[in-house]
Amino acid sequence: MKGFDDPPSRWYFFSDFFATKMTTLVDWPVQALTDYFPSLPQEKAMDYVIATIIAILFPIVRYILDKTVYHWLSCFALRIPSDLKNLSKDTSDRYEKFKESAYKCGVQIAFSVVILYVALPKAWFWNLKLCYSECFDLPCMGQIVSPGERFIYRFELAFYSQAIPMIFLWETKRHDRWQLFAHHVATVILIGYSYYLHLLHIGVLVLACHEMNDIFLEAAKMARYAKAPEWMSVFWFIMFALSWFATRIYAFGFIVIRSTLTDTYERAKQVGGVDIEPHVSILNGLLIFLYLLHIYWSYLIMRIIVKSLTPGGKLDDIREEDDEGTKKEE
Repeated sequence: MKGFDDPPSRWYFFSDFFATKMTTLVDWPVQALTDYFPSLPQEKAMDYVIATIIAILFPIVRYILDKTVYHWLSCFALRIPSDLKNLSKDTSDRYEKFKESAYKCGVQIAFSVVILYVALPKAWFWNLKLCYSECFDLPCMGQIVSPGERFIYRFELAFYSQAIPMIFLWETKRHDRWQLFAHHVATVILIGYSYYLHLLHIGVLVLACHEMNDIFLEAAKMARYAKAPEWMSVFWFIMFALSWFATRIYAFGFIVIRSTLTDTYERAKQVGGVDIEPHVSILNGLLIFLYLLHIYWSYLIMRIIVKSLTPGGKLDDIREEDDEGTKKEE
C-alpha cells in the first residue's frame, strides 16, 4: 500500500508538482540565499522560499474561507441571519470568535492528520534514538528525509511565520499575546534551524507534541461561543486538558527533550570527532524555552479548572480581553 512518503503516490506528486510550478517564481530568491549562505543546498533554499510564499498565501486563503465557509458555519452554529443585520455586540463578538476558532481547529486537524500519517509508520517515531542513527556530522545530511517530512516542514514553517503578525492584526486580544508571540518566534527559528541541520525526524516529533491538543481547545471554544449545552464545552475542555498534559508536558518534556539532551551527545560519542556545538545547545535552549511557556500555560489551565469548579464558576478563557484590555466573561 503506497503512502504519503512513497515517490509514486499522489501526495508526493502534489508536493513535487507544486515545487516544480513555483521554480520560475523562486529562482531569484533561491539564488540569493545560496549566494549568501554558500553551505545551504539549493533544495533547502527552495523550500525556505516556497514556505515564505505559502506564508503570504495563508492569510489570503483564510480571508476567503472567513467570508464563505466559516461565515456559513458560524451563522448556522450561532443561529443568526447570514446578512448579520441587527446583531448585538455580544453576538457579533461570538460570531468573530467562532470563525477564528473554526479556522484554527481546521488547520490543526489538517496538520495532525498529515503528521500522524507520515510519522506513525516510521521506526524513529517509536524509538527516538533512531532520529540520529543516520547522522555522522552536522548538518546531518546522511539522514534520509521523506517527501512527507519536507511537506510538513514547508507548511508548518509557513503557518507559524504568518501567525506572528496575525497575533496583533487579526486574533482576539489576549493577556498572553506576548508569550504567544515569543512561542511562535521560537517555533519558527526551531523549524528553520532544524531543517538547515537536517534533523527533521526529531523536528516532526516536536510538532506532533504541539498540534493535536489545540483541536480540543478550539472545539471547546466553539461550543462555548455557540452557547451549546454546557456538557459539550466541558467535555472538549477535559479532552484538551488531558491531551495537553499528555503531549506538551509529558511527551514533549520527558521523551522528546530528554532525547535531545542525551541521545544527541551519545550519538556524537559513538561517531567520534563530530562537533555538534553550538547547534545542539541552541536547539535545546529553544526547546526548553517552549517547555517553560507550556508550564506557564499549564498554570492558566489549572486556574480555569479551579474557577469552573467554584460555585457559580464558568468555563471561560481567562486570557481574553475586552476592547479596553480588561478581563472579559464570555
